[in-house]
Amino acid sequence: MGIPARLLIHTCTYTAPAGGYDRDGEPIPGEPVTLDKVRLEPVNAIGNSTEGVTANDRLTLYYDPLYSTPAITPAPGAVVTWNGEDYTIRSVTPCYTCGGDEVHHFEAALV
Repeated sequence: MGIPARLLIHTCTYTAPAGGYDRDGEPIPGEPVTLDKVRLEPVNAIGNSTEGVTANDRLTLYYDPLYSTPAITPAPGAVVTWNGEDYTIRSVTPCYTCGGDEVHHFEAALV
């Protein structure tokens, strides 16, 4: 059982790094794929810096292995394009079922 399908209302483009780097040291992007039945939620993260309190607005991508297509495992460094904006996956957290033996869904922090 995953996230209820009625909550997975978004579609986005996911581009994982192909491996290797170009001459400028940037990761070479792979082929983009369209992710269906995912959810993207805005997050307002507040942190402290030398300039005081700063706000880093970003998104959280919810990917459900049961309903989201195609089958991928979100990876840090991949680029997610949504509403014409590119975001980079900073971290991915697998959230396990109550028994702890399989992944219920993934939560990817986008910056």
